[in-house]
Amino acid sequence: MKSVLVVGSQKTGTTIVATVVQHSMGGGRFYVEPRSVAFFEKAGLSASPDPVVIKILYEHWMQKQSLLTGIVRGETGFRPDRTVAIVRDPRDGMISAIMYSAYERVLEGASREQVSEWVGMVRDKEADPERYSVTRLSEGHNRIFRVEYTPTSFLETFASYSAWLARNRGHFHLLRYEDFVAGNTAALSACLGREVASNRDMHPEFQRLARTKQSGNWRKMMLDEDVAFVRERYADALAAFGYDDWQAEPQRTDPAVGSDYIIRITEEAFRRRSQGMPSAPAAHA
Repeated sequence: MKSVLVVGSQKTGTTIVATVVQHSMGGGRFYVEPRSVAFFEKAGLSASPDPVVIKILYEHWMQKQSLLTGIVRGETGFRPDRTVAIVRDPRDGMISAIMYSAYERVLEGASREQVSEWVGMVRDKEADPERYSVTRLSEGHNRIFRVEYTPTSFLETFASYSAWLARNRGHFHLLRYEDFVAGNTAALSACLGREVASNRDMHPEFQRLARTKQSGNWRKMMLDEDVAFVRERYADALAAFGYDDWQAEPQRTDPAVGSDYIIRITEEAFRRRSQGMPSAPAAHA
């Protein structure tokens, strides 16, 4: 086996899973989020003497799903030996996305004052879990950074991705992120034809992406109104992957995965912005 394609939506662990796959294959080339079919049509990709791992995000292909389907089914110049599609509880993904969002806001031009205000709001939520629902936290984020992000958009993407997975079920190994972080990787090892590496070290460029390395943290953040909103609209989509537990348990959360995490990643974003650097490299070996 020389090539593996890793597919997932944002905040489903595509980077860490692809990195571990790369470790499992003994290294090789790692391509991050190519967005054009031309990339996959290059004959040299399949002919590479080194192992190749490519990770792509569903969001980049959501408006051109037929092309994504062609890539996964090996209908381009690149025919992956194995494809791994990741799914993660979107309630966790939604929390992860809103905590990471300030990094992107800074790259787009947000000020330190805006970041400070957002960190203050998150700290208030950490100290008093009942103070803000996730919906109200999102509204505060939008007000501070003058954007129009809504939790619904993340959940709608999950529903769309789930439908795409159902249409292509026979063409990939389905990996639940929750199983991966719990160390339940026997099925993934069988898919790859080799033991999954225990090394979870990521390239320094991607270390900011690691936050909790856990699952089920939505329970600590969501209030009853959040749960009711999501359950009414998306219960069936979540249940299809076994995400049918709706018991929220609001509690104080560790700043290391909230306000302190935001401070750390935004400092990196400010450095990148001042140096005119891109947010992430296209590929690395």
